[in-house]
Amino acid sequence: MANHRKYSRRKARTNRSLIKFVQVLYLLFGLIAFPKHFSKYSKKTFNNWQMLALLVLRAKSRQSPEDFCEQYLPAADKLVGVLGLMSIPTASALRKFARRLKARWAHTALASCGELAGLKDVCLGIDGTGHSKQRGSRHYYRRIGKRSRKKDFVKVSGVDDLNTQLVLAVRIRKKARHDNVDFAPSINRVARHVTIDTVIGDKGYDAQKNHDLVHKRGALFIAPLRNADVPVWRTSGADRKKLKRYFPTRKYHQRSKKETVWSVVKRKFGDFVTAIGFHMQKIDLLCRFLAYNIDRILTLQKSRKIAAAFSDELKITLVGDAE
Repeated sequence: MANHRKYSRRKARTNRSLIKFVQVLYLLFGLIAFPKHFSKYSKKTFNNWQMLALLVLRAKSRQSPEDFCEQYLPAADKLVGVLGLMSIPTASALRKFARRLKARWAHTALASCGELAGLKDVCLGIDGTGHSKQRGSRHYYRRIGKRSRKKDFVKVSGVDDLNTQLVLAVRIRKKARHDNVDFAPSINRVARHVTIDTVIGDKGYDAQKNHDLVHKRGALFIAPLRNADVPVWRTSGADRKKLKRYFPTRKYHQRSKKETVWSVVKRKFGDFVTAIGFHMQKIDLLCRFLAYNIDRILTLQKSRKIAAAFSDELKITLVGDAE
């Protein structure tokens, strides 16, 4: 009997957290002015807010679309009510929506998480990682005699706020590219939504043009220099020379939080992609980062480490749900 009560309390807490999750997600959709319908001639059985929220919840649950629609949603009555669903969509309906969804809406939602959290003068960390296209480890693929292609992964470059560890921008590529290629587009995307104070990157981002770009945004860029044994007078770029004379080691070590973000995302939502087409892979990964951000905003709001821009709406939402 005690175990049954313990399970019931745990299930109730999970339901409450998912309801808060959806409510904050809907606040974010309102902030970015995400249209509820792409066309006035659509069936209007489901709206875009509901379908994108379902995609993010599916990424959070780490279930296949079939299991999510046929087993997970029918057992979550309160969650279905908060989503405003009159009926539960099929797995094919979810996939069709993901195919026609433009990735720019998910990118805008990610970048606007900083506005929702009320971030100001952020310290950014930028780094790249890979999400494998294979479910198993390459080591065990070789052990069983299967072919495992080298570097068979989707390349992701991400920019995070190092204080709150929120993902603010990502660039997704179908194959490996140099990190420096995605520096300018990522920083420019973040700068449209929050004020930047400092940008920290690893040695791969060492270039004077990156310093110049960040300076135009009124911020400071820190990256260790390649060829550290080259004397200052032979080093190109005024900012690179300054870093060679004095490097802020303590400030630079904040970059390790960026590795923490990658680790948390991969442990919670998986380190491989299951979709075959590149567009579906992008939507899947963007939904994972959105799910991570909403979880992070709820955690920070609970510990009061952020002053949310929509604090009044969040307070009404969360207090009303607790009652």
